[in-house]
Amino acid sequence: MKREFLVLIGLVLFAFGVSAGLSGCREVVFSDEPGLELEFSSDTILFDTVFTTVGSVTLPLKVYNPHKTAVSIDRIALANPNSPFRINVDGYPGPDVRDLPLLADDSLWIFIEVTVDPNSATSPFVVEDELEVELNGGLQTVTLAAWGRNAHFHGGLNRVEALPCAETWAPDKPHVVYGVAVVDEDCTLNILAGTEVYFHAKSGIWINQATLIADGSIQSPITFRGNRLEDGYVDLPGQWGIEVDFEYETDFGVETFTVARGGLWFYGSKGSVVDHAIIEGGTIGIQVDTVGTASAPALTLTNSRIRNMTATGLFAQGGVIDGWNNLITDCGQVCAAFTLGGVYRMDHCTFANYWSEGVRQAPAVFFNDWYESAEGELVVRSLEGSVFRNCIMWGNNAELTDFDELVADLIAPVAAPIVQYSAVDTQAENFPPDFLLFCTTDEAPPFVSSMDRDFHLNSNSSLWEGGPSQFFISTDLDGLPRNVGIADKGCFERQQ
Repeated sequence: MKREFLVLIGLVLFAFGVSAGLSGCREVVFSDEPGLELEFSSDTILFDTVFTTVGSVTLPLKVYNPHKTAVSIDRIALANPNSPFRINVDGYPGPDVRDLPLLADDSLWIFIEVTVDPNSATSPFVVEDELEVELNGGLQTVTLAAWGRNAHFHGGLNRVEALPCAETWAPDKPHVVYGVAVVDEDCTLNILAGTEVYFHAKSGIWINQATLIADGSIQSPITFRGNRLEDGYVDLPGQWGIEVDFEYETDFGVETFTVARGGLWFYGSKGSVVDHAIIEGGTIGIQVDTVGTASAPALTLTNSRIRNMTATGLFAQGGVIDGWNNLITDCGQVCAAFTLGGVYRMDHCTFANYWSEGVRQAPAVFFNDWYESAEGELVVRSLEGSVFRNCIMWGNNAELTDFDELVADLIAPVAAPIVQYSAVDTQAENFPPDFLLFCTTDEAPPFVSSMDRDFHLNSNSSLWEGGPSQFFISTDLDGLPRNVGIADKGCFERQQ
């Protein structure tokens, strides 16, 4: 009797399970009601400027079914069969995707990209298409649009490529650099005023025992920045800068290491000029390594802005640099590092490090005159002859205890103070006593707004008047006149 009871219970449970399973597999009914419409997260997908032949970022479009019944989307497709746009619908590649089920109150994603074909236009132009969505005999559309720009392309992905020996880059179209574009030994690259230079990731220009003349103007500066032009990339640091990968054998197999250099890397340069330039959004803005003389510096850097570098704005290793009216700001490490000795003569420069992307451990400006060789020997290379006048060296860590925005790690004494008539932040007890002359060391510069990155001086105090300049400098970074008698500290002159 007990056995028959258990069998009966088993049959009942089996029947219940079958019933529940059939209920769970109930057929989905798709509405064929005419006139049903879907909802979209946007009626237009607009891509910011995209260089011809270079793919864009991917933009999303959400498609939502607001109805209480499921629908089967007949077709999602690009209107133009030769469209520059590409779509992917919930994992299904376009350009034409059909019979897509969409449950009630559910949604799907369409991901859209574009590659613009080159043409003869010198100004930005628009390419357009429509995304068509067909449902139950009805048609809905979403506009797709992208600004395109033709460009000159140099180098190649992950490559080091020499430019023609006598090369001129004109402002007729942007110049886009892939990999490392090399100005080779004894050659010259001329970049004319108003030229826009854009760099792909890990890219830059290597001036290898050669000369770069980047001669902009106040009305037409030369710009150097990353090649992503979408809104989210405008102020993003770290987008470009030379990185070369090397492989070497170890006991554990092949290892790879990356060597990083400046986006503009001057190696053994003499007589190079960068004037009225904007250099932004990279890793190291400018790097100057060795060579140059008192009569022909490796680099003369003037009237330029370097900003938003993840590492360093201006990095010098035993170089010779002249410069004035420069503004170097917002770097993850230092605005400027003058290392391994060298000769640096700079006037009316503002080094203002208000980096806000994370904690900064390094000062705004760093000096160093020694290094340790591969054999472990201490090598000293003097900074003799270096003079910084009428400069500002400050930042958002100036008020921290045991932190200085100017650090000098020196072994060799210098005959004359290096930093003169300047406004600096340094309180360290071991700071070289003969490094400063007529400088303020604990007075915060009265910037108009460090938050808005406006580093003009907002004070009538004579404290911000400098001393005699090393160079004849008649105008400031804005192109406005300097005080003929005693000009102001920093790159901007107060206009009374």
